[in-house]
Amino acid sequence: MSEPTPDNEAGGPSPSPQTPDPNLPSWARKRSRTANPLSVERLAAFIGPRWPKYQHKFRAFEEDPAFTPTWNWGAAVFQSAWFLYRKLYLAAFGFMLIPSMVFRFLTESDTPMTLTELQKPENRPLLLVQIGVGLSTIIAAGGVGNWLLYRRAKAAAQLADMQELSPTESLPWLERVGGVNNWGVALAVAVFLMSSYAALMA
Repeated sequence: MSEPTPDNEAGGPSPSPQTPDPNLPSWARKRSRTANPLSVERLAAFIGPRWPKYQHKFRAFEEDPAFTPTWNWGAAVFQSAWFLYRKLYLAAFGFMLIPSMVFRFLTESDTPMTLTELQKPENRPLLLVQIGVGLSTIIAAGGVGNWLLYRRAKAAAQLADMQELSPTESLPWLERVGGVNNWGVALAVAVFLMSSYAALMA
């Protein structure tokens, strides 16, 4: 007696796991044109000339889709300027505002702490809090920088795949969407210099 074939109960062959379910809506049944939207070529086009450096850092995220802490010195040292440089605008905005909000929450003070105020003996506890918030911000920015950049690269590569762009169209598009924003760095530096000048003159 022959072994039963892996057919369904109606007697027909079982659907291939690669075949979209006809009961799903059209947008869900649409299959990717490429076997791997996150190809090296697409990620390299998005990241730009520094792709070899980030290729090594992205391996941890490819093995585990969940957040995996890595380290990025540029994000740690320059923080908002680096996120603007890499077009991670929401993260840049967050690292501009959240540290000051945390400082005010911990100190319960709405008074701006200038450099002169922080140097006063009675404000020594506030200075310690400021240092703690600053160090925490450095660690947070350096730890999530690569992960946020990978998530943005992944989203862009998948969007290019969903739009069914050909390689001759998708790679230039990813270069435009990704890459760097030098104007963002100039803006961040200008804001930093103006705020530092204001703190020194206060």
